[in-house]
Amino acid sequence: MSAIEEARTAGVSGQSIHDSVQLSVDDATRPTLPQIRYGDAVHAALAELVLLPDTLEAGMRIEGDSRPGRLALRELFLRLEWLPGNDDLVQAEASASGMTVQWSHLAGWSMTAAGDLVVLDADDLADPAVIAEAVMHAALCGLRCTCERSPGQGARWDQAVYLDIALVRYDERVDGFLG
Repeated sequence: MSAIEEARTAGVSGQSIHDSVQLSVDDATRPTLPQIRYGDAVHAALAELVLLPDTLEAGMRIEGDSRPGRLALRELFLRLEWLPGNDDLVQAEASASGMTVQWSHLAGWSMTAAGDLVVLDADDLADPAVIAEAVMHAALCGLRCTCERSPGQGARWDQAVYLDIALVRYDERVDGFLG
């Protein structure tokens, strides 16, 4: 009998959220990387446009002295990268240099390509479809694309409230380690 079968026969109950796109309360309060579900949602929105990055990273950066009692800046991030020559990068400069789209819980969304940096005019927890559309415009026309965009630029992710809670708890937990 496998461990899964043993758990079923022992009367253990629970609900798997592995395939769920909704951030659970447990995820919002867990002291790990709460932005992972948001990264998954952005990746799914990009997949709908068939615009997949070569790499997607989620993590935490620490700048400064991270020893207890010392001041260090901790930043949660998402990083999506299209490598040079990626077929999705139609714009010549982006194709030659690659393109990086980043999210930071401290700074929001930005994109870089060919040495150019653009901060996205979008909510820090923008709807993933809004981010995907901005990336599509950048891939086709460049970072400073002036193409007409659909309404929804200010739309917020429907799970943003849970991630907001998780980010506040993350910051409180980190501040507690610094003091």
